[in-house]
Amino acid sequence: MRFDGQREVGAPVAQVWGMLHDGEVLRSVIPGCTEMRPRGAGAFAASLQARVGPVADTYRGTFTIDDLRPGTELRVRVDARGRCGRLELTLLVTLLEGTDRTTTLGYRADARVRGLVSRLGAPALTVVGGHFTCGFFDDLDRAVRRGAPTVEVPQLV
Repeated sequence: MRFDGQREVGAPVAQVWGMLHDGEVLRSVIPGCTEMRPRGAGAFAASLQARVGPVADTYRGTFTIDDLRPGTELRVRVDARGRCGRLELTLLVTLLEGTDRTTTLGYRADARVRGLVSRLGAPALTVVGGHFTCGFFDDLDRAVRRGAPTVEVPQLV
């Protein structure tokens, strides 16, 4: 499945960039995320609870962030397993300065779901993916507007 789009977030690029690297912020804005433990630079052990129709599961695995162009482009990879299957996600995110101290986030996500959950079919998974994406960006926008603390991320030259 593929999801793509753009969202506006009410904070400057530098603040949003920092929040996208902060494990506590990520845990609070990723729908269903119950744990996000650091495992090194840009790497986390994560747990996510999800329900798709009648199937509920907890997925545990890795969540990594690679800075493709520090400050403007990053890649997130998720590889997680649960009792009912496996979730693999690659998410490319670009950050552009918007108007009035906002950030425009462009995103393209490629997701693969395997196991029992995949048998629910593309329409159900598309609805869940859309809900998940919307929830993430809405919660991220709320977090930046609250002024959640951010982690300083070193810039690579």
